[in-house]
Amino acid sequence: MIQDGRFKVNEKLPSEREMAVKLKVSRNTVREAYKILEAYGYLTIKHGTGIFVASEEQQIKKMTSFFFVKTDQIKDLFAIRRILEVNAVAWAIENASLEQMEKLTAIVEKAKVAAKIDNNSEELARLDHEFHVTLANMSQNTVLIHIMQNLIDLLEESRMQVIQIPDRPIKSVSEHLDIVNAIKKKDVSLAQDCMSKHLDSVENSVLQNLKIKENKQ
Repeated sequence: MIQDGRFKVNEKLPSEREMAVKLKVSRNTVREAYKILEAYGYLTIKHGTGIFVASEEQQIKKMTSFFFVKTDQIKDLFAIRRILEVNAVAWAIENASLEQMEKLTAIVEKAKVAAKIDNNSEELARLDHEFHVTLANMSQNTVLIHIMQNLIDLLEESRMQVIQIPDRPIKSVSEHLDIVNAIKKKDVSLAQDCMSKHLDSVENSVLQNLKIKENKQ
């Protein structure tokens, strides 16, 4: 019903009793179904208020919170990111507005400041996410934008861990700055090279961090 659009985003669902009658099943079956759908991110349970259909963004966040990224999956995700983001910088040079360019520059400047502050990993992770999403938006390619948002969300847990590795935040900010400067110069080849090197660098940090965790276990 949710996927068919019969229940809309943020719409309140019938009570367990009402849904049980509607579907001709027991109330316990409905209760378990609601719990499972909430765990998968399709529903949001607000105690004392009711059960509501979650937005697509909430669904993605919920599902990715249970997504334990393995080494092979990391490699696959970064392989896809290379295809998308290396091309994205070329499209950004061609299509980005001055306002978008200024926004990307401002993100890097904020990250520079955040990288100098201890225990500011959440802000750095947010800015890292914003940098890559903004770059995707600059490409003006709607399919790329949607895919990138989902791919980056899959790496959210790993990003938070990597951001806490000594010197990694400063390195990422420096690499982001190189990308921005290349885009400003409208040098497609240089911008693509900078993006490729950045993704290689981040992937290596992620894999090293996973290896360290596995050894500790």
